[in-house]
Amino acid sequence: MRGLLGSFSVLPLVELLELAGRRRLVGPLVCERGTVRKTLLLAGDSASGAASNDPREFLGQLLINFGHIDEAQLQKAFRTQEETRVRLGKVLTLVGLVTPETVREALAIKIRETILDVFLWDSGTFRFEEAPPEPADELGASVPLADILREAEFRATAWSAFRGEFPTGAAALVVDEAHVGPDLGPETIDGRLLSLARDGRTIDEVGLALHATDFHLYQRLYALARRGVLRAAAPGGPVADALGDAVEASELLERARALLAAGRPGDAEPLAARAVELAPEVEAGRALLADAERQLGDSLRRALLDPPRPLVPRVAPDALRALRLSSSDKYLLSRCDGVRTARDLVQIAPLGELAILKALRRLADDGLLALGGPAAARPR
Repeated sequence: MRGLLGSFSVLPLVELLELAGRRRLVGPLVCERGTVRKTLLLAGDSASGAASNDPREFLGQLLINFGHIDEAQLQKAFRTQEETRVRLGKVLTLVGLVTPETVREALAIKIRETILDVFLWDSGTFRFEEAPPEPADELGASVPLADILREAEFRATAWSAFRGEFPTGAAALVVDEAHVGPDLGPETIDGRLLSLARDGRTIDEVGLALHATDFHLYQRLYALARRGVLRAAAPGGPVADALGDAVEASELLERARALLAAGRPGDAEPLAARAVELAPEVEAGRALLADAERQLGDSLRRALLDPPRPLVPRVAPDALRALRLSSSDKYLLSRCDGVRTARDLVQIAPLGELAILKALRRLADDGLLALGGPAAARPR
């Protein structure tokens, strides 16, 4: 089978992977929905690699999430990688931060997380093109497709339970200190989660602080809830959709196209993104969104990345929680210390580059963040 192209609405992912295993397909399987793109490298009856444009599924973010490294260590490893052009996993093992076995385990998790998220999609497209197998890598990982299919079936049931306990990521968490055992010390991942909950962070904010994928975050929350350690706080009022569900995707695209033609990519991009969300399989919408993102990204990179400048917060850390900001804005603002630059945040934050740059521009425009002078050269 040289190639395969289709829609998940016609051929669900579970059937596609069963077919791939039976026919022992070898090559990249690319899955797309809107602006999300995930690639699974098929190798017969297993998967030998994965790529995603969701930063939470990057190797470095997974290593932070499971407590193997911290943000500062990841940032330093990226600087070494830029100098040596060696892959991140190899850099981390060479400097002794993690063992080769830890990298292989994290890469196996990366393969699982990248593709298991696609089982939750209710729309999207896929394409497969047969290709020669990748050369063996000493730090490589392989996951049987049968294991992925079994895990997907388990997660479908698990998500139903998770959402029953925690219906929204906008909820804060209430900790019952009487049920906090000695195994939940501050040095553990769950202990860090509880500390964030005590600080009044919402579930979404906790996920960003821990660099966690959605499933691993809610799995931890659910396990703690079953022990009586925490629960979701009472929900606040409904959040209104600024654009409104009644607006047609075609109308949004027309407005976005006019704004882009007028040289206003910052205004065009959110409209195009909403149109793609409403009609993810319309090729014209995805193309327009890609163009708007490219133009907006180019503009923001010129303003924030070249030359690199330190990000200076204009709000005290203890006042941050009271601000009416999104969870991602609060997370990014909490990482601005007068030393880190926008490029540093792009490397360590569990968010995409464009989302980070848009947020920093917005925070600066609102007077919550200042851009310092050109950053001093870092010591080698």
